[in-house]
Amino acid sequence: MTNDATSMDSLAVAERVRALMTKRGIAKRQQTTELCRILELSFSQGHRKLRGSSPWTLAQIRKVAEAFNEPAAQLVGMAHDEPGVAEASAREALLCIGPAEWPCIAWIGNPVNAHRYAEYVAYPRGDQWRVVRAEGALAADACEVVKIEIHPQRAQDRRPVVAVVDSDRTAAEALRAYLEQSGFSPVVHESLSDFENALRTQTFDAVVTDWLFGDETAAAAIEAVRRSRQSAAPVFLLTGELLTGKASESEISDVIRRLDVSCYEKPARLAILVADLSKRLGFA
Repeated sequence: MTNDATSMDSLAVAERVRALMTKRGIAKRQQTTELCRILELSFSQGHRKLRGSSPWTLAQIRKVAEAFNEPAAQLVGMAHDEPGVAEASAREALLCIGPAEWPCIAWIGNPVNAHRYAEYVAYPRGDQWRVVRAEGALAADACEVVKIEIHPQRAQDRRPVVAVVDSDRTAAEALRAYLEQSGFSPVVHESLSDFENALRTQTFDAVVTDWLFGDETAAAAIEAVRRSRQSAAPVFLLTGELLTGKASESEISDVIRRLDVSCYEKPARLAILVADLSKRLGFA
């Protein structure tokens, strides 16, 4: 029966995992690396887990707990010595009251019987546990529910959306990955037409674009940004063709003056570019 997905408070779980690692003598700067080792994650995935910006599954929580020989209940905020917890297992479930259903985390214990009363019971139905109030005769597969937790999704800081416009897939992917690791939400467009179409329906907090796309330049697309709902969005222009003469220095200078654009030569130093972007968005 699957129980990988969970709606538990990611920030609270992350705080408890960090506290556990600190207690076990793992320095703060090493905690992401250690979590990646335990859960077999990439560094960026592990970093988001420890920040609480990526959801934790029950399977991941159990794996971390086992790595440190600690009860999983400790990491989900339930004291191990609470009544019934030692025999219960946390499971993703649906709390069913009349026609209403809510995703929840249920601590499910032993089967109930005529001599054991439980206010709520859980039934396995396919790959899902269903939790209901115990009424009347109970089915043979009914299990005691020790605790039920419903966690509304916690408000999180919005990640600024950055359009990356570049026909060079390798360069675009490198920038996308770096922006994502730096707390942004990048959206890649491989052509100017795709980007200009997206401007009609999407809002971008900033734009990073290459200058040359075949025989076409990004000038018209940048003008479209300045006419859009986000006309004040920072625009960063990248080019690697000034020295070759393919890119016109005078055209780029004109765009910088008229449209308030920042220009970086390729290959761009991503740390400097993203630091400039963060400062302009007040995200530093």
